[in-house]
Amino acid sequence: MGGAYLAAEFSGRQPATVALDVGLSAIRIIGLLLILFWCQEFVGNEIERRTVFFALAYPAPRSSYLVGRYLGLILLGALAIAGLGVLLIGTVHLAGTGFIHASPVNLGVAYSLTLAYILLDMAVVAAFGIMVSAISTTPFLPLALGLAFAVAARSLGPALDFLLSGSSTAKELQGAFLPALDTIRWLLPDLSRLDIRPATLYGQWPSDAYLSGSAIMALAYIGIMLSLAIWAFSRRQFN
Repeated sequence: MGGAYLAAEFSGRQPATVALDVGLSAIRIIGLLLILFWCQEFVGNEIERRTVFFALAYPAPRSSYLVGRYLGLILLGALAIAGLGVLLIGTVHLAGTGFIHASPVNLGVAYSLTLAYILLDMAVVAAFGIMVSAISTTPFLPLALGLAFAVAARSLGPALDFLLSGSSTAKELQGAFLPALDTIRWLLPDLSRLDIRPATLYGQWPSDAYLSGSAIMALAYIGIMLSLAIWAFSRRQFN
C-alpha cells in the first residue's frame, strides 16, 4: 500500500487511478505468493512430516481431506483479499485527496467484482497446487511449479494478443512461437482474462459473455485439477 501511495505521488496523471492500479497489481502478486505458501504448508509439509497419517486414520474418504484443505485455502485467500482490499481503498482515498479527477475510480460494485475475480485467479492456482501436492514427494515442488504455472497462465493471453497483433515484430516471431502457444492454450487457462481492473479504473466494463466465459473457464479448470488430485491421492501409497 505504501508503494501504491508513492507511485501515485510521483505520477503525472490521476493519482487515485495510479494508486488503485499499482495496488491491484500488488494484491495479485501477494495473493499468489500467499496461496502457494499455504498450499505447501497445508498439504506438502503435512505429507513430508507424516502428520497426514492422523487425518487419514479417520473413517472418511481421502477426498474429504483434499477438499477440506482446498476450501481452507480459499477461505484464507478470501480473508486476505478482503483485508488488502480495505487497505487499498484507504490508500486510494488518501492519494486522491485534493485532486479533481476527470474520470473518478469506481470503488463500488466494479471494485468488489475485480477483487472477486482476483480471488478466482487464486482459486485456480490453489487447485493446481493441490494437484501437484497430491502426487509430489518433495514439499517445495508445489511452490515452484505453482509459481511457474501462474506466471505462464497469466502471460498466455498477452503473448497471444501480441503475436496476433499484426505488427512487423509479431509477424517475425509468429513462426517460432505461435505453434507452441496454440498448443499450450489448450493445456493452461488464460488467467489474464480474470484481470478486469479497467472496470474499476476507468469504468470500462467487459461484456457479460466475457465475464461469464472467464468464470466458467476458471471453474472448469478448478474442477479438473481437483478431480485429478483426488484420483491420484486416493491411490497414493504412503510408507
